[in-house]
Amino acid sequence: MKKTMLTGVRPSGNLTLGNYLGAIKNFVDRQEIYDSYIFIADLHAITSYIEPTKLKSAVYNCVAMYLACGVDPAKTVIFKQSDVLEHGTLGFIMTFQTKMGELSRMTQFKYKSQLAGKEGVDTGLFVYPTLMVADILLYNTAIVPVGKDQQQHVELTRDLAERFNKRYGEVFEMPDVYVAPVGNKICNLQNPAEKMNKSDNSDNKGTIFLMDDLAVARKKIMSAKTDDLAYVHFDEENQPGISNLMSILSKITGEDFESIEKRYAGKGYGEFKREVADVVCNLLAEIQAKYAHFNDQKVLDEILAVGAKSAKIVAKETLARTTKALGLN
Repeated sequence: MKKTMLTGVRPSGNLTLGNYLGAIKNFVDRQEIYDSYIFIADLHAITSYIEPTKLKSAVYNCVAMYLACGVDPAKTVIFKQSDVLEHGTLGFIMTFQTKMGELSRMTQFKYKSQLAGKEGVDTGLFVYPTLMVADILLYNTAIVPVGKDQQQHVELTRDLAERFNKRYGEVFEMPDVYVAPVGNKICNLQNPAEKMNKSDNSDNKGTIFLMDDLAVARKKIMSAKTDDLAYVHFDEENQPGISNLMSILSKITGEDFESIEKRYAGKGYGEFKREVADVVCNLLAEIQAKYAHFNDQKVLDEILAVGAKSAKIVAKETLARTTKALGLN
């Protein structure tokens, strides 16, 4: 039997090149090897306020974008988190396996707590990692392809699954994280010390959105921050900007760093940036054309309905095992 691969995406706006290269492409390249699941994390989306009409629109946009990026409904179960109520039930159960200290150490909670200041953060933000744990455990997940910055969530899932299994018997599969060796964290073009973030404004020069106008995307790459060393070499510590562009090029084309360095020996950054811009713009043009094809609400509703039906069969079985182990049914 195939092992299960699962990933979730929060429908919080336009996806970035970093989202595609750091996570989506890793999933697409492996969807035939595994029993594959992708869920749209609309329950996670309401941990901060979002207008209902915007949320609904964002969900459709997210599904269409994933299809445009190569996710195949014939090979992957695609569904909305809120259509499978077992997510919320198991998420609540997993809060009882979790210490407050574990949740308070989560990177997103600490970061957003600092931004919130005196007003504080919603309780949902504090406990949302237990819902993420449930998302993974419900489908007997063996592998979760994530960017490097998301490893912490899978590590918490493993900790809680192990804790539950020791207390109540072997109920949950122990998931492993998959982080691609190249392009696992695409950085901001203007500040390569930070990751490329989709919460940035669309006019931000450091973030390339998958729906960016091609001329805008090209300009962002050509103005990307580099250094004064003036040679193409992968060195994240001393040449983070050039290393980031090399990661983008390598992830899209499959060419390794050594080959890229040899091709650009003795050449300047301008020529190198032009190639990166060409490759990125070709990718964006392909994704945008496919997005226009898939952006049909009736088609998307049908895909989500079929996906939810398949997902619920597995989720229901897992929750039944869980409640039986707890003595609840």
